[in-house]
Amino acid sequence: MDGNRIQIEEIRSRIDIINEISKYVQLKSAGKNFSGLCPFHNEKTPSFIVSPELQRYKCFGCGESGDIFNFIQNVENIDFPETLEKLAKEAGVILKKPKINTHLAKLYEINTLAARYFYKELKKNKKALEYMKNRGFSDDSIFKFGIGYASGGYQLLEHLQTGKIKFNKKELLDSGLFTLKGNKLRSKFFKRIMFPIRTSSGKVVGFSGRTLPEYDKGPKYMNTPETPIYHKKDNIFGQYESRKAIRKKDLVIICEGQTDVIAAHQHGIENIVAPLGTALTLEQLTNLSKLTKNLFFLFDSDSAGQAAMQRAFLLISKLNLQAYAASPEPFTDIDEMLQKDPKLLKKLIKRKTDLFSFLFSKKIEKLNSTDYTDITSTLNWTKKLLAEVQNPSLRSIYINVLLNRNFFDSANIDEIRKNLLNKNTPYIQTQKKTSTSTTTMISRQEKLLCAILIPEEISIPKNYKLKYFTDPDVKKILKHIQKHKEVTKDQLLKENFKESVENAIFNFSQVDDKEEVDTLYNLIRKDYYTTKGKELKRKIAIAETQGDIKKSEKLLKQFLNLSKEMNND
Repeated sequence: MDGNRIQIEEIRSRIDIINEISKYVQLKSAGKNFSGLCPFHNEKTPSFIVSPELQRYKCFGCGESGDIFNFIQNVENIDFPETLEKLAKEAGVILKKPKINTHLAKLYEINTLAARYFYKELKKNKKALEYMKNRGFSDDSIFKFGIGYASGGYQLLEHLQTGKIKFNKKELLDSGLFTLKGNKLRSKFFKRIMFPIRTSSGKVVGFSGRTLPEYDKGPKYMNTPETPIYHKKDNIFGQYESRKAIRKKDLVIICEGQTDVIAAHQHGIENIVAPLGTALTLEQLTNLSKLTKNLFFLFDSDSAGQAAMQRAFLLISKLNLQAYAASPEPFTDIDEMLQKDPKLLKKLIKRKTDLFSFLFSKKIEKLNSTDYTDITSTLNWTKKLLAEVQNPSLRSIYINVLLNRNFFDSANIDEIRKNLLNKNTPYIQTQKKTSTSTTTMISRQEKLLCAILIPEEISIPKNYKLKYFTDPDVKKILKHIQKHKEVTKDQLLKENFKESVENAIFNFSQVDDKEEVDTLYNLIRKDYYTTKGKELKRKIAIAETQGDIKKSEKLLKQFLNLSKEMNND
């Protein structure tokens, strides 16, 4: 085990997860465990369970789980090194300084120094400052988002070269702030308002520069190119400034531009972000899903904005998130809406509709429901969209939504439904286990496994027969316990049974005592024979209907043998 890992284990051993999480969540005793309202999503009934035995937590509402390091990382929205430093301080552990990638450290430093320089330059430049004021940006917003101004030329380079830290040519080029011209470095951004791009932990990794109205050379917006520390597919504007509000509201508004984000913040709506001049990516959505599972798309009202929303639906479907949508119409974007009708945004948030219904409404609003071509194109569009929905139950809900819109001929509804539910449409089945309250609705077999794993000494009563267990996950771990007589929970955790052991601990409150365990076993035994008996009866009925007397008699014999087996067991 390396030194870093040893220190992590030392911190873990010194900090009690119950005491630490209690600083953020009001926990109440629930048997051997503790429960409370999940800090990672809004809920009224506690579904957040903490196990002092495992020193782990799990939310049966949103699925978040992990150890104390995961918890602090997520609840504080900081990266692992910061989490390690915070917990080490609390535990009284002096961390050994890790080897720092000096090249990356220099790139972070260059971007941080540049952000400070641009911010000061904005205050000095009357035209740039006047533009910001005319756009309605307050001093508080300029400070909060660190907005600045880049005059271009060689001024930034000169500023960096006169500082205490010396940067070489490669470092300056790799920062994304400079280009080579005649073998000389010069600023990449020229006469632009500069919006710093921050990571979720607040580090400046790049910039998005907007031209001033009187200087229209180049694209309206220009972002930092790909660098060793900035990857556009991973970052989204406002992810740092909006993170706390997103968690609190359990909703993230996704718009198109930086100015939309800042304008919304000024009007008290802070759970909002924007892609950085490119199409939304799976990585950006995955990062946002750590803060909330609810996304509200409010893209520009033009055709490009609507097309972007459709692409977003395809990505959302891969992540199984809940998506909503609205249009800023009659306005172009959120910024214009807030300038002319500031109350409208809050109204749109309240009456938001699901993304699929929104897209379907937009699709058919200018089509003719009696035109065969329009109907066919709509069906093809719908089927292509629904093919990306992984959850079959959700796909059925979407189909009901569109069939209730009175766009299709009611006489053909059944045929249309059958076509859209075609088995050739790819999907991934939903998970077997779901949760609606403090603990999952576990089956009898899972409940019995839970009771077996709770005691310090793990064992299966000798009279228990594993043939009655039809749940493959339960049966697999029971076989392992039966084969390894003195197995411990720690060993099971290392034998790829981690989830089963964790669920057993977290579901402890659903199991009472030994008498209930024996009752569970007898019920599982009864379930086994009842299920097999029903299946044989069904097969016998089919055989008799088909006139297959020989097969019917064979199945009847199996049924009688099953009854005898049940009485003898």
